[in-house]
Amino acid sequence: MSTPPLEPAVVELAGITHRYGPTVALSDCRLSIAPGEVHGLVGENGSGKSTVVKLLSGIMRPTEGEVRVGGKAVDLRSPAAAQRHEIVTVFQETLVSDECSGLDNVFAGTDGIFRRARSGRAEREAAERVVASLGASPAILQSSPHHLSLAERQVLTLTRALVRPWKLLILDEATSALDLSTRDRLFAVLADHRREGRSVLFVSHRMDELEILIDRATVQRSGRTVGTVGKDEATPARLLSMMSGRSDAGEHHVRAGARSRQAADVVLRGVDLSLVAQAPAFDLDVRRGEILGIGGLDGQGGSHLVEVLAGVRPTASGRVEVDRDGSWTRVTGYRQAFRSGIAYVPGKRQEEGLFPSMTVGDNLSMATLPRHARAGLFRSSSVLTRVREEMTRLGVVPHDPSYPITGLSGGNAQKVLVGRWLAAEPDVLILNDPLRGVDLGTKRDFYALLRELTEAGTTVVMLSTEIEELLTCCDRVAVCQAERVFDVLEGEDLTYDAVLAAMFGRHVSDEQSSDEQSSDHDTHRKVTL
Repeated sequence: MSTPPLEPAVVELAGITHRYGPTVALSDCRLSIAPGEVHGLVGENGSGKSTVVKLLSGIMRPTEGEVRVGGKAVDLRSPAAAQRHEIVTVFQETLVSDECSGLDNVFAGTDGIFRRARSGRAEREAAERVVASLGASPAILQSSPHHLSLAERQVLTLTRALVRPWKLLILDEATSALDLSTRDRLFAVLADHRREGRSVLFVSHRMDELEILIDRATVQRSGRTVGTVGKDEATPARLLSMMSGRSDAGEHHVRAGARSRQAADVVLRGVDLSLVAQAPAFDLDVRRGEILGIGGLDGQGGSHLVEVLAGVRPTASGRVEVDRDGSWTRVTGYRQAFRSGIAYVPGKRQEEGLFPSMTVGDNLSMATLPRHARAGLFRSSSVLTRVREEMTRLGVVPHDPSYPITGLSGGNAQKVLVGRWLAAEPDVLILNDPLRGVDLGTKRDFYALLRELTEAGTTVVMLSTEIEELLTCCDRVAVCQAERVFDVLEGEDLTYDAVLAAMFGRHVSDEQSSDEQSSDHDTHRKVTL
């Protein structure tokens, strides 16, 4: 374990216990963040990380124990109180208002009731400096977030935090929506702030980012603090072992794509598809019982493609067809696709998937309620039984259908969203980056679940932003580049090098023809993993 720093902590949690009714979310939690350090907070979903973040952000107050700032006990009774103590948070969910401009989102809540805290020009210049430091265009400040990509929306939330006075910046899976270049720029910005004595609490499931960034890491498991380790000890194998309590926690990858599969019938296909006007047309076949991965850099067409396949967005030209009992039916919209056996899990779970005012059970059962009705009346006992079955199957914690969906960790909330559509027993399940911001333990469970589904005949199309994930669980990978499918890789051709090369519009043989290109690729690979 690491030696505690001699300097007084910027922020400290001492003996924190927090309960949601009878459920104990945290028990004797201990966390100490030194001045100028980046402190990692890691653990599987349901380990208490989200509760720690909410306590420090003023969203919740602890049932027992103290929150200390600069060695003094404080009462963070609201986000405004946390801000007064110079604690700011960036969440994984891109919490911006589409009704306001980017600039208004950045400075929301900073103005006094009767006077502005600073001039409009000073606000704009401060925001433009931060946006430029992250490598984004200042134009995003004048746009409605509705028209921005997920990464650009996250840049707005980062800018909103960085323009405020802060001693502790909490990044709660806040890098998961960023492309590689923006993430590296953010890390450089954080390095500058550290030299000024500012600290960062970095919550992430990405082991490569933890290795790059942190000075120490605190591990949570089942609501308890397992321990704190220094940078040299915080290897992926050690952290995974501490998180899970198993010595073999890092040995969970099963290369599904390397399995030999016999040719299967095509169940879903895109014919002469163009995602946007002027983009090259392509065909794409999806085989029954396979996991087809969709890869590509942000903004290159991957998310667009899965939405087209699910009927959520129209094509610029061409058509999508699904096999229904031996005949091809054209997909003309989302509802028609669902009736044809296609279920879609969106990428933005808070904005497009979950209903925050409802319980876990209500969110999970929504897609299958008609099956439990007779003469227009729902059989509540039947609904509850099915909900409990799905919660057990997915390992949702806490195991309580009446629990508010907003109280779940990100990974458990994602399980509920996926479970909603699994309960509908679709022929084709389309997942839009379903494991973004989910810890490795939960990912392992999802991989096993997807394999069970495909063995039973369900077809899965899954977008992922992580190459390693595509290699781990997919039989084939369609790589998007410039708004079209550039290549479909399978068997021995499905390698890390091949996927990465295709993301940049090249074949792996092209990359290997130049030593210099190969060297550049290796560097890029190390950062991406």
